[in-house]
Amino acid sequence: MGEDRPAWARRIAAERAARDWSQRDAVRALRAHASSDLPSEESMIRQWKRWESGALPSDFYQPVIAATFGTVTNALFPAPSRRDGNQEILAVSGMETLEIVSRLNRSDVDTATLDALRITTDRLCSEYPYMPSAQLLIEGRQWLRRVVELHSKSLTLAQHREVLALSGWLKVVP
Repeated sequence: MGEDRPAWARRIAAERAARDWSQRDAVRALRAHASSDLPSEESMIRQWKRWESGALPSDFYQPVIAATFGTVTNALFPAPSRRDGNQEILAVSGMETLEIVSRLNRSDVDTATLDALRITTDRLCSEYPYMPSAQLLIEGRQWLRRVVELHSKSLTLAQHREVLALSGWLKVVP
């Protein structure tokens, strides 16, 4: 099975393997957590194989699978992101990412730029359930580098405090 499978499919396979369970063992454990009767064992084993290969379990099975592995549903099957960070930034500040970056390179920083940075930081800090961690790490470090460069710009005391706070938040992005 390749790496093109969804993260949740790779994780349920890894969780099963970590417990040294066969797929039959996993189905038996699944039955113990189900609130109602499940189809035959052979049918459930075929279903389990489909899940591990990337077929999304139904809303009925997702919490049962999570309970089988001792976790919560959203930890295994995160909800898709409902946020569009670029649209949020554009709506509040009227700027796109490229314009924010070009404004950061100026000698002074205005309120709109700090607002856009605040939204970008908030988006990065809340996207970890939806964005691949490697991508989030790269993007977070790029923004941290840009924000840290602001320390050398001409800032008011309030702007300096805001830049320090944003730097701190970006530092904790995975």
